[in-house]
Amino acid sequence: MTTSLGGAAGASATVAAELLDALPELSDRLVDRVREAEQTYLDSQLLTLDQLRAACTDNLLAVLGVLAGNGPLRPDTARSTGRLKAEQGIPLTALLHAYRLGAQLIWEQILERSAGVAPSDLVQMPAILWAAIDAYSDAAVEGYREAEVLLAHADAEARALLVRTVFDGHVDNPTAIVDAMRALGMPERANFVVVCAEAAELRPTSAGDAATRLADKGIASVWDPRPDNYLGLICARSAADVEAALSEVDAVFALRVGVSRVFGLPTEIAAAVDEARLASRCTPAGAPAVVRYDRLSLAPLLVRLPDAAREVATRVLGPLLDLPDGEREEMLATLEAWFECDGSTAATADRLHYHRNTVLYRLRKIRQLTGRTVEKPIDAAEFYVAIRAVRLLGEPGNATPR
Repeated sequence: MTTSLGGAAGASATVAAELLDALPELSDRLVDRVREAEQTYLDSQLLTLDQLRAACTDNLLAVLGVLAGNGPLRPDTARSTGRLKAEQGIPLTALLHAYRLGAQLIWEQILERSAGVAPSDLVQMPAILWAAIDAYSDAAVEGYREAEVLLAHADAEARALLVRTVFDGHVDNPTAIVDAMRALGMPERANFVVVCAEAAELRPTSAGDAATRLADKGIASVWDPRPDNYLGLICARSAADVEAALSEVDAVFALRVGVSRVFGLPTEIAAAVDEARLASRCTPAGAPAVVRYDRLSLAPLLVRLPDAAREVATRVLGPLLDLPDGEREEMLATLEAWFECDGSTAATADRLHYHRNTVLYRLRKIRQLTGRTVEKPIDAAEFYVAIRAVRLLGEPGNATPR
């Protein structure tokens, strides 16, 4: 793409053409001025002196070519310069300052070499010069922004790869996890927990919200959105920090959140991921709850052996599961409440808002249907296993994996 600004005429164009002959000297002067005025050009470890000199030469050539009337403005050079400076970590303000320094140098040289040129011939030169500088600066900014977007995308991809390395098992190369932790700026020793959080709709902002809320409390974390949940690694300084972190996580995610046991080494992350995933499935689907793996007893066994658990539920509950939907749910709810109320019929009636005789009637009917009674410890234990299997895994024959 080219843009016509119009070149200087007559003697002014001749002066500009003379400056083109002195381009190597001008480039060296501009390099010195840029390095003196902008410390970032000195500090950058990615920008060599030869690269800076080449950029100065290319841009001086482009501007002087316009002033000499050698052709239209060609912004590709400036755009390439902008991209390169972004990749080399040079601030945009420093880049634009370098363009202004170049304009000042050109104008000084024009004045020095125009002793015999009439002022009327020079009057149009500043306008053309600064129009060219503005156009090239705009092109450089455009290239810089383009590179920033690409670099940000590359950084995001690199970070995502590191995060995925943290959570994926590396039995054959455990140092990969430690290296990834270091690259992410995470501690190698802490009170770690892994969380597995469900979400009705996976949104990157959810993980960002969780990370921000934890960072505000001085707690580091990394998050990995997966197809069906979020995995998070929380690096707490103390047990109190773990509790504070889980409270914040609970506020962000509205559905099930599974939490691993607390552990101290990055090499234990893979096992903790399994624990957090398992814990998240140890409460009914859709129920908002933070479930701690180290506080579970029966549920992990049922979830790990779903087919066997459903078979047990079928054998224990038998005909009860064949009742019409409403009646079946009443019986299951009564049995479940009886266990939650520690076998107290009165407390069960209060919880369900029924008369005590209604509870007794249902318990008798359950005995008639199943041949088991809650009064016998073995029968009660089997009932408890069966009711937990139904609640966690769905009713046998009409169940969906959870």
